[in-house]
Amino acid sequence: MNSINKNAIIGLVFIAIGAIFLLDNLEIISWRVRHYLFQWENIFIIVGLVLLTNRENFRKGLIFLAIGIFLNLDNWFHVDVNLFDLWPIALVLIGIALIARNKNSEEKLQNSQNEGLFDADKIDDTAIFGGGDKVVNSQSFKGGMLTAIFGGSNIDLTQAKLADGRQVIDVFFLFGGSKIRVPQDWQVEMNVTGIFGGMSDKRKFVDPELNASKRLYIKGTAIFGGADVSN
Repeated sequence: MNSINKNAIIGLVFIAIGAIFLLDNLEIISWRVRHYLFQWENIFIIVGLVLLTNRENFRKGLIFLAIGIFLNLDNWFHVDVNLFDLWPIALVLIGIALIARNKNSEEKLQNSQNEGLFDADKIDDTAIFGGGDKVVNSQSFKGGMLTAIFGGSNIDLTQAKLADGRQVIDVFFLFGGSKIRVPQDWQVEMNVTGIFGGMSDKRKFVDPELNASKRLYIKGTAIFGGADVSN
C-alpha cells in the first residue's frame, strides 16, 4: 500500500480510539461495553489490524491478532488462561518468523559455504542475544536480510558499491536492532513498520548528485527495537 493509504488507515484508527474515549468521558458507553473495550490486551488486536493492511506484514498481523484474541479469552469467554504458563509460545513465534523469513527470501548467499566471509554480493546476518561488526566490500552489492532478536550488529557498507537497479535489505528487529553505515553517494529509501520501535535516518551528508539508477531500499518490521542508517 502507498503512504497515502497507510496514513488514511492510521488516521481512522486514531479517530476510532479518540471517539471511544470521548464517549467514555461523556458516560455514554455502558460499564459492560467499557469492560471489554478498555483492556490492555486489545493493544495486540489494534496492532494486528494495522499490520494486516500491509501485504508485506500480513503474517505478522495475523500473529499479533491471534495473541490479542488469545489474551482476551478469559475476558470474552471466561476461559481460564494463565499467561505465565504460556511464555514459551514467544519462542515458538520467533522460530516461525525466522523460518518464514528464510522461506520468503529470493535467494540465499551466492557462496553459502563461505558464510563467514562478508565480501559476497548479498548479506544475511542474524544476531540473537549478541552481534558483531560486519564489513561488506562487495563491488556489486545486492542487498540481503538482517535479523536481530535481543541483539544487533554493526553493518559497514562504506566500502561497497551498489549494483544497478533497486536493491533491497529486508530487516526484522525484535527487542534489538542494527546500525547500518552507507556511503554518502547512496540513495536510500526506508519503509520499516515500527511497533514500539522504528528506524531512523541519521545521515549527516547526502551527495546532491546521486545516481538515480542505483538505490538501496530498506523494508521490514521493528518491534520493541530499531536501527539507524548513517554515513
